[in-house]
Amino acid sequence: EKEPELISLSSRLLMDIPTPDTIPESDFSNAGALSTLLERPYVGLTGQDWKLILIAASRGGHWKVCVGTLPFLAPYVKETHPMYARESFPSLSSSSSSGGLSRPSRPSLARLNRKYERIARALTAAILCFEARSQYAWAIRAIDDWIEWSGRRPRKEAVAAACRVLAKRYRRHEVVTLVTKVLSIPPAMEDTSEDGTVVDDDSEEAEYTYEKAIYTESINALHKSGLYEEADQLYAEGVSNGHLPWAVLQGQGGTTDKKKQLRLDLHGMSAAVAHSAVRVSLQKEIMVGSSSSQLPSSSSNNANSIWDRDVMIITGRGRRSGEKFRPVLRPEVQRMLTEEFYPPLTTSSIPKNMGALLVPSTDIEAWLSHQQQQKGERLLFVADVLRDISSGNRLEKALLSSGK
Repeated sequence: EKEPELISLSSRLLMDIPTPDTIPESDFSNAGALSTLLERPYVGLTGQDWKLILIAASRGGHWKVCVGTLPFLAPYVKETHPMYARESFPSLSSSSSSGGLSRPSRPSLARLNRKYERIARALTAAILCFEARSQYAWAIRAIDDWIEWSGRRPRKEAVAAACRVLAKRYRRHEVVTLVTKVLSIPPAMEDTSEDGTVVDDDSEEAEYTYEKAIYTESINALHKSGLYEEADQLYAEGVSNGHLPWAVLQGQGGTTDKKKQLRLDLHGMSAAVAHSAVRVSLQKEIMVGSSSSQLPSSSSNNANSIWDRDVMIITGRGRRSGEKFRPVLRPEVQRMLTEEFYPPLTTSSIPKNMGALLVPSTDIEAWLSHQQQQKGERLLFVADVLRDISSGNRLEKALLSSGK
């Protein structure tokens, strides 16, 4: 008996053999009553079949097969849209309870959620394949289509993979746009069982929310590619929305007293988030300090000083690390302050406190001065360009060069 074409295609994908061009297309136009009953043009395969084909293509690196397979999943994903749940039609439940005319029952939201979770892995597999093949445009297109089909937030693994491939191609603004778009979608209602009881998540998973994961993974991707400004922007947005912790400790060397130390708590942050936390915190503190106190210092040495406080960075002692009291964040923060800040910020240990680092005020002031100088140079460059355009000098130069 001849081997079904579906099986041969799947095996070829798993063995990483080029897909042949001579596979005949299946024709289900004469399926008759079965096609009418299912009301789908793809009677031969279910949503799970298409998902398995897509996963096999992803593992084999066949990104074109992933692109061609995703549209076949569209009708199955659309069936899980929350607007089809009976919770979205309160009139139906009220009429059924009052003994009215019997209508076709709609599935509960919990049932649609479970059905969606069974098929949602397909998008993650496709985006991972697009990341491996650097197909950032198809990654964005797939996420946009998936949001339209499902009416839900994509899985955080898929969004993280899309952020990584965009950052690798230095599509900095697309990363920020993607994070904003995904987080603007309202989260799905709480997953409930058939009897109405709420399904509780683990405490660790509940602490690492979807929003926190998206902000963290996008900042990690931007930081790895050296896109620090966009990483700082996402960190500031995450803090303002309450999804990321603010590093500055208030009440103990906060912004109320300039003579006290500024304390930054980096507990539980990745190296990339800690990098943005230090940058944004220092910039915010210098802005608050310059706006709140305009009076010069009585000392002549500090009259023109923009920063006169040491900074204590709390990294922890490593109690939660893989090896007890072998801190992971502390050496990473020291490396980051030395290699990724210019001028570099030197650190020193605090006696009897191995979970904190001290950065001298002179290094902080030198770094802030360099930041202001860099911004000033960029603004002067933009102003020169605008001046040339408005005065017509650039057009005159172009005409003279073409005449030569």
